[in-house]
Amino acid sequence: MVLRTLCGGFLFATVSLFHMPVQADKPQRIVSLNVCADQYLLGLVEPNRIVALSEDAANPQISLQYEKAQGIHTTRGTAEEILLLKPDLVITNKWRGAKTTEILRQSGIPVLMLALPVTYEQIEAETRKVADALGEGEKGEALLTDLKNTMSVAPPEDGPLAAYFMPGGYSAGQNTFVETVLHAAGYRNLASELGLTGWSSLSLEELVLKKPDVLVMSFFSKGKYSLSTRLRQHSAMQELMKKIPVIDVPDKYWACGGWFLFEAIHYLKGKKV
Repeated sequence: MVLRTLCGGFLFATVSLFHMPVQADKPQRIVSLNVCADQYLLGLVEPNRIVALSEDAANPQISLQYEKAQGIHTTRGTAEEILLLKPDLVITNKWRGAKTTEILRQSGIPVLMLALPVTYEQIEAETRKVADALGEGEKGEALLTDLKNTMSVAPPEDGPLAAYFMPGGYSAGQNTFVETVLHAAGYRNLASELGLTGWSSLSLEELVLKKPDVLVMSFFSKGKYSLSTRLRQHSAMQELMKKIPVIDVPDKYWACGGWFLFEAIHYLKGKKV
């Protein structure tokens, strides 16, 4: 009986490690390679378990927990640099260096891939996946509390019509976490009502013709995104901004999808027209 129990436990641990996220022991030398992974680490583990964060971790513009990131080593995310850090877990996503991920895995380093959650259920599952991989299941549940309390089950039928706009003329339609946030905050989504799906272009002409109740903007800050901000200065956009309210949501509140989206929901609710 004891032997069977031991063998069963060994098999479970082996399968879990192969698939990630569950490990028998808490990883103690963790590296994150993007700002989304940074937020999970900073929210779930003690600083002494973090070997390195991404270079954006301490950026107050796009990192919600930038204060916690102060003083923690950062990495550019090259395979050579990461290997020298000797991590026992690396957290990244499929958009960040597939070659680097391949090298790390070939070197025997566990890599946890983040998804891009859209719905509350997906965000909940992703948070639990990461929390379990870090050996912090209880903390993961605690992080979800604020999100649970702010999420709306159904999109509003008569809420104000919001037009989300970001540099380059892009908007967020169906199947995006931005729409999930807008609905949770009580807004309808213009891009979705126009039949747009995912991250799609929204022309100024459509914006002017549809006359939304509010403009919701992000990522028009100076510096990193300055090359794409000209559209906001267009005369037609400037005229529209004089006629309807504009809500500038801090980039760090929804730089990506995750448990931290409750900040964007709170912010939009507080600014609701």
